[in-house]
Amino acid sequence: MGIQNVKELGILGYDTGSMSIRDTGLLNNIVYLQKLETLSLTYCFSRLLPASAKDFPATLKKLKLRLTSVSWSYLDIIAELPNLEVLKLLYAACCGEEWYPKVRGFTRLKILLIEHNDLKYWKATDDNFPVLERLVLKECRYLKEIPIEFAEIHTLQLIELTKYLPELGESAARIHKE
Repeated sequence: MGIQNVKELGILGYDTGSMSIRDTGLLNNIVYLQKLETLSLTYCFSRLLPASAKDFPATLKKLKLRLTSVSWSYLDIIAELPNLEVLKLLYAACCGEEWYPKVRGFTRLKILLIEHNDLKYWKATDDNFPVLERLVLKECRYLKEIPIEFAEIHTLQLIELTKYLPELGESAARIHKE
């Protein structure tokens, strides 16, 4: 056994003043963890994250970002991960008010959790999330609308909302109705 056989990995990248995670080159070599299925990154800011989907292990099924402050456009890279089934974007994972996915991706994503962020405008199509089953939005206090195209995702079984604007609830109801 060795680190190359690890299936779950959590990295807390907070720089304490000693050797930072950037200096270790750990995230540069994450692609070599050929059995990695679950990855949790906290305080690993965008300059530390892999620049391409090819820099992540192809085996990755679950990804959790927390306090990473990546741009919403960085998720176009994440969308290309071939086996990703669960994406959790927790407290300040992404920064900015707009998310407009540019790639047809997230081909296997079943669960998307977005929690506590500044997202106001989200434009997406059913092509961006073709097999999504669960959409969980927690404390998305500025988001007023889920893209209506989510009504076309035939696999979508659940939209769960917590601490949200009334308009977001109405948007979810429209999607459920269609």
